[in-house]
Amino acid sequence: MSTEQTENPNPITATISDDGTCTFHGRSVNITRDKNRALEPFGKVLFQYGKQLTLLPTEGQALLIRKTNGCSRVVARDYLDARQAFYHETKGSLTVSSYKKDGLKRLKEEKPWLREVDKFALEAAVEHIDAAFTKFFREGSGFPRYPSKYKPNGNRYTTKQTNGNIRLSTGKDGLPYIKLPKLGDVRYVLPKGALPGTVLLPGSRITSATVIKDGRDYLVSLQLEAVIDKTAPMKTVSARRFTGLDLGIKEFAVYGDGSGERIHVKNERFIKLHGKRLRRFQRMLSRRKYDRKAHKGSKNYYKAKDLVAKEQRRTANQRKDFHHKLSRKIADSCDVFVCEDLNIKGLMKDRRLSKAIAGVGWGRFLSMVKYKVERKGGIFLKVSRWYPSTKTCTHCGYKNDSLTLNDRFWKCPECGAFINRDENAVDNLIKEGIRILEEQGILCTAA
Repeated sequence: MSTEQTENPNPITATISDDGTCTFHGRSVNITRDKNRALEPFGKVLFQYGKQLTLLPTEGQALLIRKTNGCSRVVARDYLDARQAFYHETKGSLTVSSYKKDGLKRLKEEKPWLREVDKFALEAAVEHIDAAFTKFFREGSGFPRYPSKYKPNGNRYTTKQTNGNIRLSTGKDGLPYIKLPKLGDVRYVLPKGALPGTVLLPGSRITSATVIKDGRDYLVSLQLEAVIDKTAPMKTVSARRFTGLDLGIKEFAVYGDGSGERIHVKNERFIKLHGKRLRRFQRMLSRRKYDRKAHKGSKNYYKAKDLVAKEQRRTANQRKDFHHKLSRKIADSCDVFVCEDLNIKGLMKDRRLSKAIAGVGWGRFLSMVKYKVERKGGIFLKVSRWYPSTKTCTHCGYKNDSLTLNDRFWKCPECGAFINRDENAVDNLIKEGIRILEEQGILCTAA
């Protein structure tokens, strides 16, 4: 027996079986929005997340991955040229569907070797260029460029889930495998502490997979979705379940809850930690023989290039691990998270601070906290960047306009309180968060 949604104008309908399995039917332009609408009568919501795994392909599979990347670049370049030519001739836009029907078919006839790779990867390459054009016109980002094999955007391709063509399994040898179109079963490395059947959340469905060549490493990034129970909106929250966080450079962050406890998090400075080795490898790379016109280097050039890439990956992975652990600790300890809406893009224009700001990765860290807090039904709040959280005395409300970046401590001339600027900012952010929620009709209690 199953329950099905009826009399819904939505192009997507949902069916939930007795075992909890959810099946969607229909097509839509905004698939996520319409799936969530279809799930509303059941009290469910769509939870989308990602999972990255390290691949261990055979030589033949690695060759096919590189070949698919190359074919995707060819198709993306052809569509970019065709779209610009179409605009100059007609002042119109060459749609993805039109190009797939005519342009891609023509290109496959001219270059038969395009048929040797995954067709979904070629279609995704076209869709990525179209998405770049949309972003260019709507958000004013850079004009779409040709993907290059010398840059990350040209060394990856995306394939789509159709009839179970992407799935995780355990081979006869007891080792974990992932099935990918054209590649077949590819070995992957189990995440630390995971078993073959516990890599994904229960009830998860793979929607697409992006295969990435990163130096000599091969990765697959899975885009997943799961249907989960919709959490009821919060009507009452304790002030002790608030967490305010003030980001910095000297210290990565200072955070605490409504009880008054304040935790100072050290800035690990991963770029500086690996800087000496990285500079040595980069100097080694610059001395190796490389023909810039032919884009060919000596064997020692590629060895040195791998050393540089490996050191950079180590830096990025350590920072990512630090962000994940801290964001998980914060998300588990609060119901409401409050931080300042920093203008990170504007701060990066300061040449004295840009490297330090890029090294801490504030934006990625806050995005991790956001999805982890909201996943458990909590509230993620950003206070206006113009709110003077650092300059305002949390005891009497006096605003110290003369405060500079070098002033880490200051004494309030009104009430005489001795103030730590970072801890003071946390107190003010929590107070502002309580005020915002009360305006929204959410009761904030002291207990």
